[in-house]
Amino acid sequence: YFMWHSPLVKLRLGELTILNTFPALYVIFFVQDGVYAPMHRFMHWRPVYPLVHKHHHRQIYPSRGYADAANEHPIEHMIGVLCAWAGIFGAAYSTGVHAATLAVFFNIHAALAMLNHSPYDVEFSVLGFNYSVKAHELHH
Repeated sequence: YFMWHSPLVKLRLGELTILNTFPALYVIFFVQDGVYAPMHRFMHWRPVYPLVHKHHHRQIYPSRGYADAANEHPIEHMIGVLCAWAGIFGAAYSTGVHAATLAVFFNIHAALAMLNHSPYDVEFSVLGFNYSVKAHELHH
């Protein structure tokens, strides 16, 4: 709904600019990771872990892609959604954001979640973001 009806999100092809694409995508990932990292740490806190995040860690070696990535407690899912929204709003209010940028974000985000829960050993670094399937496997 937000993507199609908010004046903060540009929809027309002519409204696509450098600022509302590449910097916006960077801001979305930066804010989302900045919010998600402490929330994920919180879900590993001993009093909270068995109530929420333990459900996701039932898979010791996740290898089924999205089937394992989506295997999470509803509260954890809502935390993830709110972190994504924080990133989107961060970009919308700082750089502006285009609907195409949001589509790219959601596709990259889903692809990385699937890779994190796959048997493939993928590792790369882009503009200060380090990505490693191995790091997530170690986490599990």
